[in-house]
Amino acid sequence: MFTRLERALAPTRPPASPGPPARLVAFYWHFARQAKGLLAALFVAGFLVALLDSLTPAFVGRLVTLLTTSTPQQLFAQSGHWLLGMALILVVVRPAALMAQNLLANQAIAANVSNLIRWQNHWHVARQAWGFFQNDFAGRIATKVMQTGPALRESLVALLTGVWYILVYGSSALLMLAAADRRLALPMVFWFGGYVALLWVFVPRMRDRSQHVSEARSVLTGRIVDTYTNILTVKLFARGREEDAYVREAVDRHTGLFHASLRLNTLLNVSLTTLNALLVTGTGATAVVLWTRGAVSVGTVAMALPLAWQIASMAGWVAQNVT
Repeated sequence: MFTRLERALAPTRPPASPGPPARLVAFYWHFARQAKGLLAALFVAGFLVALLDSLTPAFVGRLVTLLTTSTPQQLFAQSGHWLLGMALILVVVRPAALMAQNLLANQAIAANVSNLIRWQNHWHVARQAWGFFQNDFAGRIATKVMQTGPALRESLVALLTGVWYILVYGSSALLMLAAADRRLALPMVFWFGGYVALLWVFVPRMRDRSQHVSEARSVLTGRIVDTYTNILTVKLFARGREEDAYVREAVDRHTGLFHASLRLNTLLNVSLTTLNALLVTGTGATAVVLWTRGAVSVGTVAMALPLAWQIASMAGWVAQNVT
């Protein structure tokens, strides 16, 4: 099984089309379409995992309801089929879906797609004119070829797993909460609005700063490789101090830009932590108030809190991948 999936894509096959286009979406699609079957399968597996995960809090709520409305003697006689069905989903179905997702992401996609992108980019770069290489650092070019593969693959996988997960899980959570009582879904509705607003504010700024950091990192790598490549000349002409200053300048520039990028990361994390705390607290408070008024059962309270907590727990990871 492992071998079959690992051979699902040949990374070093000759490119079927000219070099990749310059525009971002077209650049992504140029490579994604070469693995569209695997990515579509990952998309389906991610949907199943998100759907099954959204059922877990519902199972908790259902179990609490059964325990509070049945006697020990009646529980298995009247609700044994419910308990068995929930156990099978948790023990068999969900692990199978998660295994399929991991096999696709790790065995079929991770190494194959990353190295397919690297190989085709190298194939394209190696056919450029001599002047192309004269006007840039070899190390900088090599860094971009090497980093583009895993960066593009990781963002595609994140889109098809993390982002898709929170959309499916969040939609399912909203429907289940609204089915119990529409007021119970209000904290999550407000949370989604705040979450989108945070991404709207932070993502463009983080994108721009990340681009500057990436460029600075490429320049730094290029200067270091340039020093090593010409180390004989450096030593023969006693240019050690000049080369140190040459690289130090690139290190300092990269450090400053990296700090600026990390500031936004910290601000996003703090803002998101606060928003998540409001979601969990608001959902819990609403559920308890509704329970005291007899509008919802204790099982609904037990379902609502895990739903909110799960979304809060994964929101930071999804935001980071979106960025």
